[in-house]
Amino acid sequence: MLQPGFSYVVEKFDNLMDKGYRLKLLSMGFVPDALFTVIRKAPLGDMLHIAIQGAEVSLRAQELALVQIRRAVP
Repeated sequence: MLQPGFSYVVEKFDNLMDKGYRLKLLSMGFVPDALFTVIRKAPLGDMLHIAIQGAEVSLRAQELALVQIRRAVP
């Protein structure tokens, strides 16, 4: 589970991800080895506010479920 205040690294996309959605994430900066930080999480935990490559985006947690990530080492 992604936690606010922590940074993560995009490793790769799951092969089951829709090609159109993969392109959308790539255009937002979710490329392999990209570092992103979770700024805040919605009260019910569904939406995540994320800072990545100089931009801020909001995504559903289930949308990120098909992106393989790892927690960045401080």
